[in-house]
Amino acid sequence: MNWKSALVAVLFGMLIVPAMGDAQTAKIKMGSSLSPPSLESITPYVAIEKGIFKKLGIDAEVVEFRGDATHVKALLSGDIDVSINMGATQGIVSAAKGAPMRLWVVTNPTTPYHFVARKEAGTTLKALIGKSVAVSGIGAISYHIPRIVLERSGIDPEKMKYVAVGSPADRFKALVAGKVDATVVTNTEVAKLVNYPEIIDLVNVPKVVPEIPYEFGMATVEYIQKHGDTLYKLAKGIIEANRWIVANKAGTIEVAKKILPDESPEVLSKAYDLADKRLWGVNGDISAKSYDYTADFLKKVGYLENPMPYKEFFDQRFVDRALKELGRK
Repeated sequence: MNWKSALVAVLFGMLIVPAMGDAQTAKIKMGSSLSPPSLESITPYVAIEKGIFKKLGIDAEVVEFRGDATHVKALLSGDIDVSINMGATQGIVSAAKGAPMRLWVVTNPTTPYHFVARKEAGTTLKALIGKSVAVSGIGAISYHIPRIVLERSGIDPEKMKYVAVGSPADRFKALVAGKVDATVVTNTEVAKLVNYPEIIDLVNVPKVVPEIPYEFGMATVEYIQKHGDTLYKLAKGIIEANRWIVANKAGTIEVAKKILPDESPEVLSKAYDLADKRLWGVNGDISAKSYDYTADFLKKVGYLENPMPYKEFFDQRFVDRALKELGRK
C-alpha cells in the first residue's frame, strides 16, 4: 500500500470511529427509587424488555434504590448515569437547593396514589389527626402528597406523624402489619384491598390533586452537556414505551409479571385498569402550570426557598427532538 492509500485508509477509519462522549454511554445505568418496582414505574422495564432501547442503540440497565435519598446520592456521585424513576418533588427540591441536576424527561406526569388507612385508625381524614403516616422519606413525593391532600381537605398536615418506611410495597406491608395508621400507596396495592378488609381507601389522589407529577427522569448538568444524543435516544425510548403501555394492556401485564413475580396476574390487571392512563406520559413532558403549582407548594411548606424556573429546571431539548419525529399525542 502506498502512502496515499494508507492516508486515505487512516482518514476513513477516523470518520467511522464514534465520538467518545456518547459512544461510551451506549451502556446506561438508569436509577429508580422503587425497589421492588411497581406496575406504575414499569416504563424503563418495558423499554428494555420490548427492545425499544435496543433499536435506538442503548443497552440499558435499571438500578433500583429504596427511596429517593440514596438514589440522588448515586446520581450525583456518578454511580449511575441517569435517573429515570426519581420522585418528582425530590428532583425539584434537590435542583432548587443547588444539586447540579436537571429534568430531561417526565416518566409519569400524574400520580397513581391513593390515601389509605387502617379502619381502626379512622374512616375519615379528620379522624387521622395525630396518627402515623408512612412515607418513603421525609421530603419525598409520598411525604408531600398526603400533606397536600390534607390541606385541600381543610386539615393541618402538621398534625400528623410522618414515619420513613420506604417503597410503596414496604409502606403497604407496614400498614397491613399495623405498624402505621395510614399511607399513600399505588394502584397495585389498592387492587389488593379486597383481601384486607381492615384497610380502607379514603382518597383517590389524582382526583383531588391532579397537578402533582409522580416520577421524573433526572441527569447531572455535566452528563447533559456531554451526552445530549444519548439523552435524546433515551427520551425517545421512554416516550415510545409509555405509548406502548397505554395501547397494550396484555403486553404490559406480561412484562410486569416478569419483573414482579410475586404479584398475581389478576392484581396486575386490576391495577392497570385502576390507573389513569395519563399516568404514563405519552409526550414525556409536564406543563409549566403543574410544575409551578408543585414548586410553589414545596416553597410554602418550607422545603425550598427559591424554586428553579420551569425552563431552567426542564431541559426540553431531548423530548422536543423526539416529539418532532414521533408527533405529539
